[in-house]
Amino acid sequence: MKKSDTPPSSLRDAAAFTRRRFLQTSTLAALAATLPLGRLRAADAPAARFKNLVTSGRKLRIAAIGVGGRGSAHLAHCAAEELVAMCDVDFDRARKSFALYPHVPRYRDYRQMFDEMGDRIDAVVISTPDHMHFPPALMAIERGKHVYVEKPMTHTIGEARILKAAAIKHGVVTQMGNQGHAGEGCRLIKEWIEAGVIGPVREVHSWTNRPVWPQGIEFPAPDPRDKKTAGPVPGTLDWNLWLGVAPEREYDKRILPFNWRGLWDYGCGALGDMGCHIMDAPFYALDLRGPVRVSSESEGGSAVAAPKWSVITYEFPARGALPPVKYVWYDGDEKDGARRPPVPEELGPDAQLSKGGSIYIGDKGKLYDTSDYGGAPRILPAERAQAFTRPPKTLPRVPKSDNKLEWINACKGSGIAPCSNFVDHACDLTEVVLLGNLALRAGQPIQWNPATASCDGRPDLDRYINKNYRLF
Repeated sequence: MKKSDTPPSSLRDAAAFTRRRFLQTSTLAALAATLPLGRLRAADAPAARFKNLVTSGRKLRIAAIGVGGRGSAHLAHCAAEELVAMCDVDFDRARKSFALYPHVPRYRDYRQMFDEMGDRIDAVVISTPDHMHFPPALMAIERGKHVYVEKPMTHTIGEARILKAAAIKHGVVTQMGNQGHAGEGCRLIKEWIEAGVIGPVREVHSWTNRPVWPQGIEFPAPDPRDKKTAGPVPGTLDWNLWLGVAPEREYDKRILPFNWRGLWDYGCGALGDMGCHIMDAPFYALDLRGPVRVSSESEGGSAVAAPKWSVITYEFPARGALPPVKYVWYDGDEKDGARRPPVPEELGPDAQLSKGGSIYIGDKGKLYDTSDYGGAPRILPAERAQAFTRPPKTLPRVPKSDNKLEWINACKGSGIAPCSNFVDHACDLTEVVLLGNLALRAGQPIQWNPATASCDGRPDLDRYINKNYRLF
């Protein structure tokens, strides 16, 4: 059993990269920089869309990057095929996963894993913090590996576009881990709206109780006198590898294992955590692609951390036959002053909203979804719901509503692209989600131009769309 530590400097230097290297050496970056939102979809890909499929009847050989925390939840699916490698920068956090699969080689550095395992890996599951989704995903795709990556797909819009272009170029099977998109509810919402059950939809409100971690604070450098913030790096953690492409920072006990979500260098805040879940059904049902004006209100945000709460308003113009629509996102805990949309009067005077969900307001009625994952839609008011005749099912269903199994089957030649693959869905959804954070950081309304992947009149925001990378 291989227990690899930090790789030799020659390997690290060879594998390290910066944004400049992408711009100079990769045709993908040039393509992605001018990739209009939603332009490249399955129909535009070659007829033989996927390559390197495992159609011989053998098991899919999967490597898992990030196997503590959320990553541990994916291992059962991997092991049902063939789990060939596990990688985690914190061997203590990964201890339980390692114990379940003691004979699987383990690594700290995904670059060394790819270098040593080579063609013994068919596919990769990535469950790292947000800022380290893109680097191993791109490396895997460029080596012809199929990729499943947790939500949000990437830390920045530029990264999402590069991965979308890379997936097309290399013909790999991809999937983002917003599992609700494989569910029945997401499809029912789209079918009901397309059938005109509530009439044309002109307004949608979505909300979440996240963050449930610290946001709206500065996170100053750790005080060496304060044992709650400062201290030696645990011997089981490679802090350099955890930081990865993020800026150099002194080890801080407050950041791991979970609070990184609220810090811009590593996470995407409450919106990035839940947006790819809760925004997914509205995005899917209403085709929320293209140019959009985005504005925000918030409290407590800074250059370091996402705000305590926020309200983000997207204003989409008409999209084909679909009318203009206003989409409003709310996050934060109400005890901290976070706002919520009005409770629909159809629910009664004493009703309260669920912890997360969406309300669709159409010309003929409302649709209320009380789930974070688009899984519990109902028509309002109740008497109309009782008389409601469901329209025919027009969309394909995912077997067992299992997005990981769907991805594995596609890697093994099912011929069906995963529902939240990078090309058709995940990149575009992630882009819209991250536009909310872009508006927060801009401090004023932005007008997004998908043709140029930029905000009109705001070149200063480009550093958030295409960030710089630390050599590590």
